[in-house]
Amino acid sequence: MTTQWKIILVLVTLSVLWGSSFLAIKDVIEAIPPILSFGIRFVISGVVILSVYLLRSRSGKGERIGKQQWKDVLILGAFIIVGGQGLLVWGAQYLSSGMTALLNSTIPLWVALIAAIILREHMTKRMVFGLVAGFVGLVILINPFIGNDRNVNFVGIISLTLSSIFWAIGSLYSTRSHNPVSILASAGMLMLLGGIMLTFISFIIGEFGNIQLSKILSSFPAYVYLIFLCTALGYAEFFWLLRAESASIANSFAYIVPVVALFLGWLILKEPIYPQTILATCVIMIGVVLMVMNSSNKAKPNLMPK
Repeated sequence: MTTQWKIILVLVTLSVLWGSSFLAIKDVIEAIPPILSFGIRFVISGVVILSVYLLRSRSGKGERIGKQQWKDVLILGAFIIVGGQGLLVWGAQYLSSGMTALLNSTIPLWVALIAAIILREHMTKRMVFGLVAGFVGLVILINPFIGNDRNVNFVGIISLTLSSIFWAIGSLYSTRSHNPVSILASAGMLMLLGGIMLTFISFIIGEFGNIQLSKILSSFPAYVYLIFLCTALGYAEFFWLLRAESASIANSFAYIVPVVALFLGWLILKEPIYPQTILATCVIMIGVVLMVMNSSNKAKPNLMPK
């Protein structure tokens, strides 16, 4: 399988995992306060991935992690986990899962905008067209909410918008930081440090007293799915993308995620799907494919988990 097809395969699986995660998030935060639920989620996932990495390191397959790498991961944890995911789950309690996914899908637009303005990165015509197609698809996709989802909270909208901006900044910083070569080490360190920071914030704002013990058992399957598949596997895939391609292409999964979230909402929660949704799916997929197929073919090191 060529690298290009690997990128497409990872984008598809990541989109399904993180698209379905919005339904799981809505279920989990009914039992556990939002920031605390994500703090625990990332700490457990980080411990699991780092444990796997350390076991492999004993067999001579790991590399030494220095202080600079820990500092870079700490910064990444602040942007991607605390800012990106913390604000996402905070806003999710005020919005529907579909609207949360839609606002979160603006990540590639912020990545491209920040990269072009601040980092002076060049964008080809095809990539610009892909971004425009994705934006048009999102506009079409939002139409089903007009007149049907009036329960829109500005706190949620602002929180999700800032979440996307923080995630975009963290993604761009990651491509220039001194991350460990191993994706397992990078993902595990990021989630562990980010999860600890979120848990500390949760303690400061007093969430520990708001746990709904009566609802924990019913939300447990969703929490397990969120921790081990959406987080542990999902972040390992995302780090591979960040190293295999540009931040814009790595984040292009965000165009597909809302489509997955809306489809699962229809399938599981019996939410209606409108004709605009089908049209938006086609337009968004065209945008993603254009961005991925436009990627450079320059040689890259073997970036699969070690």
